[in-house]
Amino acid sequence: MVLNVIMKLFNQSGLTAIELIIAMAIVGIVSAVGVPTFRAMSIINEVAATSNAMRSSMKYARSEALTRGKSVIMCSSSNGTSCSLANGEWAKGWIIGVDLDNDSNINEAVDQLLNVFLLDDDTQITIVPSDAAFNQKVIYGYDGWLTAGVAAGFNICSGFPSDGYPQREIRASVAGEPQLAKNAGVQC
Repeated sequence: MVLNVIMKLFNQSGLTAIELIIAMAIVGIVSAVGVPTFRAMSIINEVAATSNAMRSSMKYARSEALTRGKSVIMCSSSNGTSCSLANGEWAKGWIIGVDLDNDSNINEAVDQLLNVFLLDDDTQITIVPSDAAFNQKVIYGYDGWLTAGVAAGFNICSGFPSDGYPQREIRASVAGEPQLAKNAGVQC
């Protein structure tokens, strides 16, 4: 009896090799399912956040044009201080400013910079203008209307094949009010 008590005191507890293999298999299965789901969730969130930021920026630019009675420009920008000269750099970011010298451009030394939105360098987001009028900039006149005179917008995609990944479409009427459509049949 004393021997049994001593054996119980010194009895080792732990995992057998089979229990360890089963535990590793369960962790592997959960990882195989969880990692792609997490990646998809982060892509969905990035597209949604970028779409919402772009639509909010357009609404803000329109509001400022109406409030100030001056043209307000939202343009693609890779540096956060001036408009990009190349077409299609919206996926790098954009700036919003009041065009005080009426040259249809934002010059930090002359014009008033209102807002800067830069995307991460490693983003996979693509932002494609739906009309050439929006290739570099969106200009709201003093009345809040688009000065391009066309209804246009942006197609925002994940940068990955569209098999189940979200796409967003922002359209602005000539009157300037942007509308957001989720998972529209946009072409990126």
